[in-house]
Amino acid sequence: MKGEKLNSIILILLVVLLLMMIGMGIGFLSVMKNLSPTSTTGKAAATVEKKPEKTYTYDVNDGKAIMSNLQDTQNNAGRIIRVTVQIEVTDKKLPEEMKNKNIVISDIIDSVLRSKTADELLEPEGKEKVRKEIKERLNEIFNNKVYNVNFGEFIIQ
Repeated sequence: MKGEKLNSIILILLVVLLLMMIGMGIGFLSVMKNLSPTSTTGKAAATVEKKPEKTYTYDVNDGKAIMSNLQDTQNNAGRIIRVTVQIEVTDKKLPEEMKNKNIVISDIIDSVLRSKTADELLEPEGKEKVRKEIKERLNEIFNNKVYNVNFGEFIIQ
């Protein structure tokens, strides 16, 4: 009787130990999956924007340059910038809508550029900051359908 009781206690302990090991394995895999850079919930994946299958483009001002005065500083007064801008969108119908709002788009680009100094734009990350700011402002109007802002010409004088 004592031997049977001892065997059943050992069996119960082995089953409990096995269940704990399985639970720890599942927990470990779950944590590793969430930390994976390919995971959509992981922090590394959040910083990389996935390119949509197809994008459509709109050339602001029919591809003609936009000229803006830059903000003056002590060292750089009276500087101007000349840019051509192409907008990539994810909605096929959006370029036609943008054509009807070309003045609004040009004004957004102009106001972003006017808020910058030549020194800011000449920094290595200056152009990228402007690109991001224009994209954010356009996405407010076009319901986050703007994928990218590209510059053809980017001349500071």
